Amino acid sequence: MPSSDRSPASLSAWIFASVLPLVASLALLPNEFTYYKRWLELGPDEIGLRVIVGAAILSKTLAALAIGLGLLAIFGRSLSPARIRGASLCFSLLVLGTLTLDLELQRATGNAFDRYLPYLFDPDTFLWAGEGFDVWPSLLGLAWTLAIAFAPASALAWLAERWAARAPARRPQLLLTFIAGLVVLLLTLPPLVQRLTGPSAHLYHLSEQMPWSWSPGAGSQVEETDTIERAAQAIFDRARIELASAPDLTGQFDGWEPSDRPDILVIVVESLRHDALDPQTMPNLWAASERGLRFDSHYATSNASHYGLFALLYGRSPLFYFETLESERPTLPAQLREWGYATHHLTCSDIRWRQMDVFLGPRDFAVERFRGGSLDACDRALAARAAALLAPGDRAPRFVLGFMMSTHFGYYYPEGGEVFEPSAAPPNALELDERRDASRLRNRYRNSAHHVDAMIATLLERIDLDRTLVVVTGDHGEALFDDGTVGHASRLSEAQTRVPLVLFGAGLRRGAARSGPTDHADILPTIFARLGIDPDRLRSLPGRDLTTGPASPFVALVHAKPRAGGRDRIALGSVGERYSLRLDTDSGELDFLGRLRPDGRPARGARTDGTDTRVLDWLEHYLDSLSP
Repeated sequence: MPSSDRSPASLSAWIFASVLPLVASLALLPNEFTYYKRWLELGPDEIGLRVIVGAAILSKTLAALAIGLGLLAIFGRSLSPARIRGASLCFSLLVLGTLTLDLELQRATGNAFDRYLPYLFDPDTFLWAGEGFDVWPSLLGLAWTLAIAFAPASALAWLAERWAARAPARRPQLLLTFIAGLVVLLLTLPPLVQRLTGPSAHLYHLSEQMPWSWSPGAGSQVEETDTIERAAQAIFDRARIELASAPDLTGQFDGWEPSDRPDILVIVVESLRHDALDPQTMPNLWAASERGLRFDSHYATSNASHYGLFALLYGRSPLFYFETLESERPTLPAQLREWGYATHHLTCSDIRWRQMDVFLGPRDFAVERFRGGSLDACDRALAARAAALLAPGDRAPRFVLGFMMSTHFGYYYPEGGEVFEPSAAPPNALELDERRDASRLRNRYRNSAHHVDAMIATLLERIDLDRTLVVVTGDHGEALFDDGTVGHASRLSEAQTRVPLVLFGAGLRRGAARSGPTDHADILPTIFARLGIDPDRLRSLPGRDLTTGPASPFVALVHAKPRAGGRDRIALGSVGERYSLRLDTDSGELDFLGRLRPDGRPARGARTDGTDTRVLDWLEHYLDSLSP
C-alpha cells in the first residue's frame, strides 16, 4: 500500500484503486463458485469444503490483483490520482476479464484459455478451432458480464473514496489498512479452514482446473497414518533411483533381422472416440476388424496428441515425454529404417505442436504435409498419397504413418455428406450448450467419422493387404459432453482416453473382438512380432504383443502437459475402475488421490474400495516399466 506521506487526494485515489477490484471480485465469485461446485459435485452438507473452495477461488483472484496493485504502488509513485484510478480499472479488467473468459472456456471444453491462444495468431492452427469458431459473440457476452460486475464496483469504490476524502487524514490510512488485512485474511483462509475440516483429494482436483498453478495448502496433505499413501510413497521412493533417467531402447534389437518385411500402414485418426467404431458410423473399418483383430478396451495412454503419438512410436509411457525427446529417437521408425524400411509421415497437422516435430519430423521420416481449404480435403490428398506409396512394386518395404485430421473439433466432412441427422452446423466451442446441442453435435462427429471411414476404405482398396500390415487407431478420444466438456486434453476420462484399435492384413489371422485393457505402448511390440522378432527380445519392452502376450491387469494414463517440469497427473485403471495419483519425480513426492469416475471426476466416498493391494501392485508394475 502507499506510504503515509502521500497527499490526501492520492490516498483517496488508492481507496478507489483497492475497493474496485475487491468488490468486482466478490461480484464475480458466485458465477465461478457455481461452476466449480458443480464440477466437484459438492453436497449441501459439505459446508467446510464449500468454504474452502469459495475462499480458494477468491484468494486466487485477489493474489493476482494484489501483485498488480503492489507493482503499481512501487513503480507508480508519481502518478496523479486520476491515473491511479485508471490503472487500477485497466488492470482489474484485464485480470478479471481473463479469468471470466477462462471460466467460459472451461465450462465448454474443460481447457484453460491459454490452450486456445495459438488459434488466434497462427493461421495454420486456427483451423483446428473449427470452421464455426467465432470469438466475437463470446467477447460481447464477456463484456456484458464484466459490466454487470464493474458498474456497482465502480460506484462503491467512488463512494468509498468520497467518504474517506471528507474525513480526517487518518481515515484513508485506516481504511487501506483494513482492506489489506481483509485481503490477507482471504488469502490465508483456505489452509486454515482445511486444517479444521481435514484433507480432501477434491482440492487437488480443484487446483488442476485453476487457470494457473495453485497449491491446496499445507493442511491438504494426506495424513501419514494413511496406509495406502505411505505404502505408495515407499514404492515411489524405491523406484526414484531408476527413474532418474528415461529408459533407453537404443540397440535393443542390434544383431537381429526380421524374418519378414511387409509394408506397414499405421493410420492415426485425430480425436477418434472408442464408440465411433460401430457398423453404422464406420462400417468399412468395422468389417476390416472382423477380418483381423479388434481391441474394445484400448487406451491412447493420454488425452492429447503429442503424448498419444509418443507412446505409439516409442512403445512406452509418455511420463518422460520431454526428457526422452532430448536424447532418443522414436523406436518404431528408427528401428524400421535400420531394417531397410523407407519411412513416411503424411499429415495435415502442424507437427511443431508440443515438440512433436522431434519424433515426427525429417530426422526419422520423409514428411509430407498436406494443405487445403478444409481438413477433409487434406485427408483426401493424404489417403491418395498413402495409396500411391504402398502400391505393389519392386521396392524396399515402406512404413507409412498417416495422421488424418477430419475428426478434430469442428468435425469436418464434405457439404451434403450428412448421414446422421439432425447434424449441428460448424460448431463454435464458446457457444455450445449441452442441453441444446449435445445430440446434434454427436451426429456431426459421427458424420465426420463416417467420411474418414470412406477415405480409409478407398485407400485399402488400392493396396495389397496380403503384403501390408494395417493398424488403425486414434491419438486420443473426444468428449462430446460425456464428461461435461467438449474436446480433449482436459480430463483423464473414458471419453478422452479410450480409442479403437484395429489390426489386419499381413501376418494376422481373423480373431474375435478382444477385451482390454490395452494401450498404445502395446502397438510397437505387436508390429515387431509380426516381423518375426524373437519373443524373448519383445518381453523386455514396456508393452506386449497383443496377439500372444499375457493380459495386462491395468493401463496407465498420463495427463498431457504443455511443457516439462511440475507434477504429473496419472491414472491407473482397469475396466470399470480408475485411481488417481500425482507424481513429482524431482522432489520424490507422491499423492494418492483415490478413485476416479469414468468422467474423470473424483469419486465420492472412500478413497479406495478395499483393493489397496491391487492399486499398489499396479503402481509398482508401472514404475518398473519406466526404469531403464
